[in-house]
Amino acid sequence: MAKPTPKNLKIKLWELCKQHARARDGSKCFTCQKSDLSGSNQHTGHFIPSASGGATLRYHPNNLRVQCYNCNINLGGNGAEFYRKMVASLGKKQTEKLFVLKQKTIKADSIFYSKMIELYKAGNEQAIIDFLEG
Repeated sequence: MAKPTPKNLKIKLWELCKQHARARDGSKCFTCQKSDLSGSNQHTGHFIPSASGGATLRYHPNNLRVQCYNCNINLGGNGAEFYRKMVASLGKKQTEKLFVLKQKTIKADSIFYSKMIELYKAGNEQAIIDFLEG
């Protein structure tokens, strides 16, 4: 059997991230509180956009929350409300820690993706956080 490519591992990891966020957060938008989200209206949004946070924040469970299409796409993440709710949810110290992690670079290769897949499958959020922040 062929070895999985980094691209395929990345896709698999993102699916696990979405499943984790949805299991943790349910079907309610984190930012506007709209409930019963499903299908194309249920997104997994990034508090700090994945384009600026690199692999560390792209897959960090504290950076991911369920959002509706409107908040995530039309409102660009609904940043001010996202920040307010993150502080209320995680606390100011943990929320600010995510901004510090923007500076951390991780080599996102097959080894990284495989380890992250293993951690997300195990379902231990703290182990995922420890790996990404370690």
